[in-house]
Amino acid sequence: MLQAHPDQKTWNAALSCFDDGYGSAAAIREVWSEAPPPGDIVPVATAIGAIYADTYWAGTRFDISKLATDLRAATGVSQPDCDAAARRAFQKWRGLFVRANLSDDTSIPKAGSLTASPDVVINGQVDLSVKEIIKRWDTFVWTPEVGYKNYTYGRAQSQNFLVPIAKPILRMYYSDAGFTPPPSTWVQMFTYDGTSGTSEMKTADGGTKAEPGTRVAASSAFAFEPPGSGHYCLITVVGSEFFANSPLEQTGNWSSAEWIQYNGAAGWHNVDKTVSSHETLKFYNQDSRPERFVFEAHCTRLPVGTRLSLESSDSGLISPASSGFVEITAEYQVVKVETELPPNFAGTLNIRYKTPDNGLLPEGSAIDVRQGWIISKNHDRHLDAANLVGRVEDHILGRPLTVPMGNFTFLGTR
Repeated sequence: MLQAHPDQKTWNAALSCFDDGYGSAAAIREVWSEAPPPGDIVPVATAIGAIYADTYWAGTRFDISKLATDLRAATGVSQPDCDAAARRAFQKWRGLFVRANLSDDTSIPKAGSLTASPDVVINGQVDLSVKEIIKRWDTFVWTPEVGYKNYTYGRAQSQNFLVPIAKPILRMYYSDAGFTPPPSTWVQMFTYDGTSGTSEMKTADGGTKAEPGTRVAASSAFAFEPPGSGHYCLITVVGSEFFANSPLEQTGNWSSAEWIQYNGAAGWHNVDKTVSSHETLKFYNQDSRPERFVFEAHCTRLPVGTRLSLESSDSGLISPASSGFVEITAEYQVVKVETELPPNFAGTLNIRYKTPDNGLLPEGSAIDVRQGWIISKNHDRHLDAANLVGRVEDHILGRPLTVPMGNFTFLGTR
């Protein structure tokens, strides 16, 4: 017999307050008053932070300070305990969860690749049922066809959330292939019949409610019609009655870096087969001042003797960006180049490779190209960056830090 979760009553009480129209602070007071002695503030913080997600979402991440302040005001519990409870509440994603990669375990900020989501699905010209999409849960379904409207979907799972989600919905976007493109470059996709920018999400048996742990997928396909033969980033954004999850609106390097790391209800798919020995990716400096960046090509199982270069010849670059051709001599090797970008700058990174037989990359090989934002010890974001990447000791010691700004993976094909 399944045992009820020890915090189930707390979640039920929080949901009841939400349904009755209580504000978050009033809900905390009500839920806390029903907590059995001696009272544990952590379950209250967790349930309120999740169910009142729209209240605490600050555009790119949850506002720990706001939740802690509300907890203190409504309960009288000490500020340090409220601070700790608020931090714990937002250490895991709670609600509809979209994986950033196959190993994503709901930790916030995310770990591993930020842009290899298996929950962004393209199936060419063949429609898929919700049941089929969910059945292929741990499989990448990515077969875009140039020149056609592609059936495109998103999927998600209710995670770390102890009450039902009644209204799961999905929106999808695309942009040119590159690294954390600014919101102004996102193109919203519409359902295959062209009537809507959102799709209901349903369970494998056709239900419209996501019970705890349940997987859901778009019930209406979106139409992705690539405007050209190049590569693209696809973005899926999931919302509900608890978390609207409006698209990112704030511009700037920090906003993009934080949103992609802290939004567990959004997924990016920046993985595609290489089609040429000269590939290109868009990059940006979204800030109004010059900033330094590093581009890295993480090469896996490329044929020994392959030569690879990273280069940008955009006019206006403050410093040259060229690695020159580097010979690949190991199964895993990194080629990188640093550069300084002007304010509000958009450019193109050229990735060129020459295999020993002058062909495309073989199957099983990959080039994972990453952009990192270099934060020096005197940068005003140095402490924020240390917290984001989990390297507070580097802030204390004044070491430079690198904030991930996304990646794109080219896979071998032959």
